[in-house]
Amino acid sequence: MLTDLFRKLHLLMQQSSIDEELLSLVFDPKSNDKSSVDIEAFKQQLSAFLHEKDSENPFTQFPDNSNDKQPSSLSGFILQLDTLVTRYLQINQSLSAKLEHCEETQNKLIATYKKRLVTLYKDINIHYKLHARLNELTIALEEVNTSEALLISIEDVVILLLKSIDHEKENSKFFLETIHQEIDDINDINQITKKLSETSAQQRQQWDKSTNKNLQNLSDISQRIDLSINDDKILTNEIAQLNLAMSDKAHFDQQMLAAQQAQIQKLASKLNHIEKEAKSYHSQLAQQKLINMQDSLTKLPNRKALEKEFESRFQYAKSSNQSLWVVVADIDHFKMINDQYGHSAGDKTLQVIASSLGKCLRNSEFIARFGGEEFVFLIPNLSTAAINNVLNRVRERIKAIPFKFKNKKVQITLSLGATRVKPNDIDRQVSFDRADKALYQAKKQGRDRVTIF
Repeated sequence: MLTDLFRKLHLLMQQSSIDEELLSLVFDPKSNDKSSVDIEAFKQQLSAFLHEKDSENPFTQFPDNSNDKQPSSLSGFILQLDTLVTRYLQINQSLSAKLEHCEETQNKLIATYKKRLVTLYKDINIHYKLHARLNELTIALEEVNTSEALLISIEDVVILLLKSIDHEKENSKFFLETIHQEIDDINDINQITKKLSETSAQQRQQWDKSTNKNLQNLSDISQRIDLSINDDKILTNEIAQLNLAMSDKAHFDQQMLAAQQAQIQKLASKLNHIEKEAKSYHSQLAQQKLINMQDSLTKLPNRKALEKEFESRFQYAKSSNQSLWVVVADIDHFKMINDQYGHSAGDKTLQVIASSLGKCLRNSEFIARFGGEEFVFLIPNLSTAAINNVLNRVRERIKAIPFKFKNKKVQITLSLGATRVKPNDIDRQVSFDRADKALYQAKKQGRDRVTIF
């Protein structure tokens, strides 16, 4: 009995110091336990008792014999010591249970926020040059298992969003600066054209005044019937001046016309350049919009594109009473591929399957990568029997793909859940959730199958 207690005491002393705080935990002053001990008295008694024993190996002083009778003076101490060890173990178990509960709660919170981050990563629109980094963050998020790592992931995505905003600001700033420069150039051209017009107007006024004077002189002279020699010279001179003025005016008009045509040509060139710049920027915006609607890995429409297409088709199906099937497909045991063969093998698998799925569907049918290893189909105008046949052909086609990882053949299968949009579905989420439940049922029943609700 005594030897066992000393073993426990030795273990206790290895694990923590026997101080006021520990003893206060063990012997709670508020406790109604009759075995409560005077802490200070017990510490003094324990210290004196241990001082008498071999400090290096106290167990040698007490043979392991439960029948040995110990001095009666030790009986109270032994009871206190047994209480100490027992209470310590109880508290240790209690603290361990609380710690385990805290860790479980923390793990649930981490899992919840990881899921929210994954959804955020899928929904955010960022500059196309940063898509590769976003994929890296998505992959890294799978390995997050502590709150510190989760905070780092959140910080990383915030930094990525800020970089994306900076990219967009730079592009917009460059475009606006270009447009402002073009507008300034046009204003300069307009100013030059205005000055030319004003100069031309002044010259014409002078020529008109001179011409009018010449004409008036001719008119006066012409009223004379008999022309003297002097009048004849005057008339001849006036006519010569008039001809010269008209010639100068014609020459100046040609110069002004050429200058104005040059400015007009320059203006037209500038306008043409601005039009090209605007078309280029419009094309970039369209390309950016296309990239934002496309999954960077599989090149299929992404979740954002799915939501837009789904809403449009859902409303049309409800208003026209035509059938619309919602199908959720999931690659079976995809995590095993990532774990055993690496994420690059998983990415390649997704690309091959996405390409194959795209070839299985008609132009009127829509497919998107929903996220991870899940895909969503929107298929109109088919009966239940027809949709079952179509989806099973898709399933068999994926199953027949000869995947090979590390010189090992691996068969990949697909589980699919499908449902038809119903008249009482208040929104597309109701239809999607029903298809998702059908997928869960397919998984539950053994995978590699089609389930229709």
